[in-house]
Amino acid sequence: MQSTRHVYKPIPLRIIFILNAIMGLLPFIFYYVITSKNINIGDIQPIWMIYTGIAYFISFISLVVFILKRNLWAARVVFFINILVAIPAKAYIGIVVAVISILLSFYNKKVSTYFNS
Repeated sequence: MQSTRHVYKPIPLRIIFILNAIMGLLPFIFYYVITSKNINIGDIQPIWMIYTGIAYFISFISLVVFILKRNLWAARVVFFINILVAIPAKAYIGIVVAVISILLSFYNKKVSTYFNS
């Protein structure tokens, strides 16, 4: 019989996970509100929110895979890519979430211990 080792996922890692999940939903919510209420958002076309949401969704799936494989550097690359994805749509919330995720991945010992165990 094969034994399975259960390793507790630290709260900062759960925060990273939840923030990135929410970040994947927000562009679609913003798109709905802006298009249904005919809100003008300057020179940005609302379709950029859809593109941004799709990119965040793909990055979230990648993040989940990298967390399960315990590949911290790949997860950090995902966070950096999220910053690049946010720039065209001026998605400042996405940039903040990515920066928080990067900081937690570098400066929280519980996160680095989880990936190194």
